[in-house]
Amino acid sequence: MKFKELPEGYYFIRGVTDFVYVEKLENPEAWPSYITELEAVKVVHDGRTYKRGLEIVDEMEVEFKTYEEVRKIRKARGASISHVTRRLNKNQPLKGKSLNLALDLIGGSSTGDQFFDGIAVKLKAGMPLSEYELHYMVDVRLVHARVCV
Repeated sequence: MKFKELPEGYYFIRGVTDFVYVEKLENPEAWPSYITELEAVKVVHDGRTYKRGLEIVDEMEVEFKTYEEVRKIRKARGASISHVTRRLNKNQPLKGKSLNLALDLIGGSSTGDQFFDGIAVKLKAGMPLSEYELHYMVDVRLVHARVCV
């Protein structure tokens, strides 16, 4: 279900990744205290656009998740990012899910940008990255990915 297809009512957006994680709120008077401090979203089907920060969430898929479920997803993603960081810092080749995560972070292997495509080729071949490429991956892309989890 897309976010804009949600039934009308109040929702609390727990997080946004590839999906929008929401929790349905029934009665505004009975909300837990953490909801009133943060902002709940009232979904109304009148053509408006819904955003979370700068990201428009209208066309994103919705999953109903509790706080604990979202926390587990973030923890697993953070652990994967840490694993990639450790392996890159040790100049070890990436394989499987770690390789896929690193390639996703730089946009795949056919971005049209010589720098990004060069990093992708080296990651796939298991070759060590140059000092600047390593800095870019570890100190820019992976830090940004961790902060955005």
